[in-house]
Amino acid sequence: MATATGVFFLSITAVPVCYSMNLLTSMNDHRLVFGGACLILAAIIFLSYLIISLTTSKRSRKPNDLFFYVFSLFAFTSVVDLVIGLELDGIINNFVAFYLKEGELYLNTAYGTMINYWDGTAHYCMYLMMVTAIVWNQGYREIGLYWVGSVMNSIVVFLPGNIAGKFGADLKASYLLNMPYIIFPLLGAYRFLQSRKPVNIPKEQLKLRQNKSIFQRPFDLVMVIYLVLSCAFSLLRMLAAMDSPIPFAQTYVKFYEPYLLDPVIYPKLQMLVYWFYFTPYRLCAIYGLLYPGCEWMSDWALIHAGAAIQGQFSHIGSSLHSRTPYILRVPINTRPTFWVINLGLLVFPQLLAWRCLTKPAFFVKQSNKPKTN
Repeated sequence: MATATGVFFLSITAVPVCYSMNLLTSMNDHRLVFGGACLILAAIIFLSYLIISLTTSKRSRKPNDLFFYVFSLFAFTSVVDLVIGLELDGIINNFVAFYLKEGELYLNTAYGTMINYWDGTAHYCMYLMMVTAIVWNQGYREIGLYWVGSVMNSIVVFLPGNIAGKFGADLKASYLLNMPYIIFPLLGAYRFLQSRKPVNIPKEQLKLRQNKSIFQRPFDLVMVIYLVLSCAFSLLRMLAAMDSPIPFAQTYVKFYEPYLLDPVIYPKLQMLVYWFYFTPYRLCAIYGLLYPGCEWMSDWALIHAGAAIQGQFSHIGSSLHSRTPYILRVPINTRPTFWVINLGLLVFPQLLAWRCLTKPAFFVKQSNKPKTN
C-alpha cells in the first residue's frame, strides 16, 4: 500500500511544479515549454521507479508491470489537467498561464476545459485504482477496458480537432505530448482483450438462460430498444452537425443543439465518431443480445461505456459552458429535452455494461466437445 500512496503523493506534486514553471521567464518559448515538459515527465517515471525501490521490501515482489509506470505518469498529468481546467474557469490563476499561451492553445475552449476536468477527475481515479491493483497483485482488466474506451474516444475527437479546427494554424511542439495517449491505450486494449478468462457456469444454467427469447428478458429488451433508438439519433445528430439541409436536421441544430456548429469542430467530430464507430458497435450489440454465445459482449460493452461517458460528459459540458459563444449554447426553453436525450445516451451504456458483467451467462459460448472417459 505504501507504493500506491507514494504514487498518489507524487501525482499531487504537479501543483507546485506547475506553479514553479509558470514563474520561469524562459517559458515564453514554446520549444522550451515542450522540452521542460519532457524532462519533467522523464523525472516522474524515474521517481516512480524510486518509489518502488524504497517502499518494497526484499521479501515482497516488486511490480513488474509496465503499466505501473504508465499509470503513475498519467496520474501526474491528470493533476496537471485538473489545474488547467481550474485555471481556464478562473477558479485559480497563474499556475499554467504559460502553457495555455505557449503549449496547447486549443485548450482555451469549452471542449478543452471539459476534457481536462474529465482527465483530472475520472481518469485520475482510474489510474490510482489500477496502480493499487498492480501493487496488490490483483487484476484490473475491467477498469482497464473502461479506461481504454474513455481515453480513445477523447483522443479520436481531440487530436484531429486540434488540427482541423480554428487552432490548426497555431499548433506548437507540445501537441506531441499527446502521443502517449494513443500508444498506451492501444497497447492496453490489445493486452486486456487478449487476457479474457473463461466464465465457468454450469451447463444446465447456461441452457436455462440462453433458451429465453428477448421477450422473456425485459431488461435486454429495453437495451435493444435503446440501441435501435441511439442508432437513429446518431444519424440525426451527424446530419445536424454536418449542417444538412434536411428540415428535421436543421430544426434540431437550431433549437436543441446549436453547439454542433461550433467552428472549433470538436462537436462535429464527436457526432461523426458516434455515427461511424458507435453505430457499428450498437448493431453488433443488438445481435449479441438477441443470439447467445457472443463472448465479446462484456469486453466491448465496457469499452463502449467508457467512451460514451467521456463523450457525453464533454459534449454536455461544452454545450453549456461559458467559453462557448452564447448563440451556440443550448436554448433555455429546450434544455429539459437536451438533458433527457444526452443523459440517456450517457446512462444506458453504463447499464448495458453492468448487465453484461453481472449476468454473463447469456454470452457464454457453449462447448460442443463430447465428454471423454
